[in-house]
Amino acid sequence: MYLGGGALVRGCVQEEIRFMINPELIAGMLFLPCMADNEAIEIVGTERFSSYTRHASSFRFNGDYVDKKDIDVLGRCKTRIVAIDALCCPGNSQYRLEGLLREINKAFCGFMDQCKCHQYQQLFKDDQTVNATGGRSIVNLLSLGHTSTSSQATVGTSGNQLARNHEGHKCQPLDNIQHEIGVVTGNWGCGAFGGDPQLKAMLQWIAASQAMRPFILYYTFGLEALQMLEQVTQWIVSHKWTAGELWNVLVEYSSQRLREETRVGFFNWLIPSLSSHDDILNDSYDDRTCSCC
Repeated sequence: MYLGGGALVRGCVQEEIRFMINPELIAGMLFLPCMADNEAIEIVGTERFSSYTRHASSFRFNGDYVDKKDIDVLGRCKTRIVAIDALCCPGNSQYRLEGLLREINKAFCGFMDQCKCHQYQQLFKDDQTVNATGGRSIVNLLSLGHTSTSSQATVGTSGNQLARNHEGHKCQPLDNIQHEIGVVTGNWGCGAFGGDPQLKAMLQWIAASQAMRPFILYYTFGLEALQMLEQVTQWIVSHKWTAGELWNVLVEYSSQRLREETRVGFFNWLIPSLSSHDDILNDSYDDRTCSCC
């Protein structure tokens, strides 16, 4: 999938909005090739210039935005935006093992920290597991408002919002840029792309944990299917599951979806005591219509 979506053609949802308010991103559309399944694009230092309201056909410019993000020694805004393309209109195939592997590997490519490559190699060599990111970070993630505008995964420093530095702010050494950098993301591949939001949320959580990110801040945009996200993540954390254990459970759930042994959403399947409205909301992600292709 190419960077930028319909930013220069049509559409004005998460990805396109990010490209409109951070217009320096558009340059990447001219030079960057189509991503393979094991590739992601990281863009460092873009500045936000605009405020806006609403989205799609009602999207409107709402004045200048003064970006107050700190800068590094090269004079770049300490902003990292990672583009990872989700499967387009996956339907029932998103529950197949190859679909799960494709999405979690794609998310891992985007979330990985290049400074930790040697740690990753040792991790996979020893076949160890990494505890799922949890506790306070997850609570913070789920208690935030629904104000993020990027469909790309945005790697942010200590949960601070993307912003630009004013002249005179102290520059930070490059070797400190990686300190406490987590992942800020949302309903990746769940809008026009037609993905299952509960499945995608769990896959991103696992990928961020395996990438050794200290936290993940998740914006649900008020999506009804994710109303129980906080309860589910707290339940998983309280049971001290590892990323590998959560992955195995996702694989089992997905295989049952494929065999039509269940049609409820993952949250209600995992914890049946959750609200029964989850059954209705997640009953037909394999049949829904999408418009990304």
